[in-house]
Amino acid sequence: YDDGYPNDDDASEDDDDAVSDDDDDGAEDDDDDVSDDDDDDDPDPWIDDCPDGAYSVTDFYSASGGDEIYVLSWDPTEADATLVSPVSGLFAVYDSYVYESGASQTNESGFIRIRNSANPEGAPSTPNCGLDFIVQDNDNDGDPPAPLIYMGTFELVAGDNELTLYHFCPLFRQGYCQAFHIGDPGQDSGCESGGANSIHVNGEGFCLVPQ
Repeated sequence: YDDGYPNDDDASEDDDDAVSDDDDDGAEDDDDDVSDDDDDDDPDPWIDDCPDGAYSVTDFYSASGGDEIYVLSWDPTEADATLVSPVSGLFAVYDSYVYESGASQTNESGFIRIRNSANPEGAPSTPNCGLDFIVQDNDNDGDPPAPLIYMGTFELVAGDNELTLYHFCPLFRQGYCQAFHIGDPGQDSGCESGGANSIHVNGEGFCLVPQ
């Protein structure tokens, strides 16, 4: 997977800028990736409940018909599903239980694309790594601040939208967006280890907040 990323030979230098224009300090500062400018209008990185005026997704299914998909550090690193939106528009997309293994899996990080006739590429309008919005593992030191996790802002159409979940580790192993990695890549659950680093997308947890 390499849409929107420079050639591998100079990727690590260029992609640090894609993560943050002002920050070379790595993962510790990436909690603010949703808003590099601290703009109050940017979506919150976590919310407690689907707010008034937002939409809870009731129809979501994988190729096998289930309401959850997952990816791992090595295989599978991609998974597809269909998200059925009740209306068209630009939405901040939230989901629950994206990462859930605590300190035993330290790089449960990844991103989604949502493809449809309005956005065939499926990229978010809020990228922090190339064309994509990396959701970084945030439960290594305890529970996340709230159950619903911001996945990016996407243009959706009423009806079927094709959602693909991608693991971050393949990007890291190609030299992209290195600052999102947590810890030693070769140890324990680093992206170069055999650690699972499972990421889940739960259809019952989706919340679409109009923008």
